[in-house]
Amino acid sequence: MIENKTIILICKEKSSFPMFFLGKELEKKNNVHYYFIHNEEVMNRTPFSKDTFFYFKEKIKKEKLHDVRDINFKFLKDQKNIDIDFNRLKEIEKKYTHFIGLNKQILSSQGTSTAYHDEFFYKHTTYEENLYWLLLNYDNSEKLFDKIKPDIIMDMDTGEIQRSIINEIAHQKKIIYVTMEYCRYKNFYLPFFSLGREQEKYFVKSYEKNKNSINLKKYIDEVKDFQNKTKIMSDMYQNTDTASYSFALIDSIKLFYKKTYSFLASVRIFLKQKTVGKFFNTPFYSNIFKRILWNYVFILRKFYLYSRFNKYFSSPTNEKYVYLPLHMMPESSTFVMAPMYVNEMSLIEAISKSLPIDCKLYVKEHQVMVGMRSLKFYKKANELYNVKIIKNNFYKDPKPLIQKSMCVITITGTSAFEASMLNKPSIVLGNSLHNVIPNIKIANSYNELESLLKQIDDNKNSYDNTVDCAAYLKTVEDLGSSIELNYLTKLCEKKIKSLSLSEKEENQFEYQLNKLKKFYEKAVEYYKNN
Repeated sequence: MIENKTIILICKEKSSFPMFFLGKELEKKNNVHYYFIHNEEVMNRTPFSKDTFFYFKEKIKKEKLHDVRDINFKFLKDQKNIDIDFNRLKEIEKKYTHFIGLNKQILSSQGTSTAYHDEFFYKHTTYEENLYWLLLNYDNSEKLFDKIKPDIIMDMDTGEIQRSIINEIAHQKKIIYVTMEYCRYKNFYLPFFSLGREQEKYFVKSYEKNKNSINLKKYIDEVKDFQNKTKIMSDMYQNTDTASYSFALIDSIKLFYKKTYSFLASVRIFLKQKTVGKFFNTPFYSNIFKRILWNYVFILRKFYLYSRFNKYFSSPTNEKYVYLPLHMMPESSTFVMAPMYVNEMSLIEAISKSLPIDCKLYVKEHQVMVGMRSLKFYKKANELYNVKIIKNNFYKDPKPLIQKSMCVITITGTSAFEASMLNKPSIVLGNSLHNVIPNIKIANSYNELESLLKQIDDNKNSYDNTVDCAAYLKTVEDLGSSIELNYLTKLCEKKIKSLSLSEKEENQFEYQLNKLKKFYEKAVEYYKNN
């Protein structure tokens, strides 16, 4: 039970929906504050933010609600005459770089990492602008911590520069900062205290113990059931873009209409508020006119890439290959958890140079990313003699691509866990919870790829991974919390929008919210014990 504590709930976009109701529960016995960290969300009342930040403004006492609005205005005021205090930066660097350095912290947000992704609706930021934004956010978060002196910080996600900053300050001040990590097993989530940048000691310790457990039969059977499945994609991704394998003309028209309607609704609100154009040439803000153009380009590219005219993707053939599924970009799984590897073209080139001479590299685009990347990316990858971009919809599930491969390579992706469950080796470059499984090899640099690939090629099928995976599943079930987080978020959103819930939905709302509360209670216990 968490009682008599000062708690900060980190809020951003949809994750704020469950936080509102969690906060109401925690307020019964604690001093609860809410911190909105996303700069765009707190500035303009939009069709979306009216149900997040501006809803909180109506329902939460002013002294309990915090945001980055003031530093937004300060940045805009100083933007043309930025003066960087490098003494202050060096002080921050000395004090707040336990997990990663400041340049990597800057990469945590889409708006400050524009050099590494294709979302051109963000203005390309200068280094001075990024540094100044970093300084302003450190000052803002430090003042907040000093003012309310929190005991616990609760979060649900890892992306955004503000989270990196809050995490570093919390560590330095020995304040519990806990966020959630999806375990790739059923609906289980585990507490992370480092935004996923390093392995959690409590989990590693328990996993090592469970490898020698005599109570693994249930989990060994689960591994075998997984291996016998026709499709292995998690139920969590069903009915989402991740599980979508087609995009016909009618889909293009529907998406075109949806994006246009959303754009016009935003313009109408900005005109009413007389804020249209105010922030559109400003770093860290997405320009809605460029965004709608980007969406139209995205729709056209996606339609082309799913058509028979696509000249960049080809079908797999009966040949030896290493499988590389690409990531969503930009996304916290790379920009936060593996910032050294956010350039996937560099990764493709490095693997190409490191492959055995009789082996190809099969690259598969992430389903969500189809249409989002410049076509130049695929053209450049195909120019490499031993690289092939394979058709997204040749298989409707990742299982056959993993099973037929020599091994899987990923930055931090789920495919490494899936490969282990299928008794296939994999190589991971970033930090992931499942890295504890021995058959997952960690490459600490591109230079290690060649030796790791040679080791895998020389030791084909020489290791049975079943017990190690069973121990992982047991550890996740022992320590994790099973929460239908997407479902809970939808129910919370409906309540905020004053939409009626059925009796079953009301019961599920109470049940899942109680699970979320217990998740944080367990997290505090793990933190104190380790």
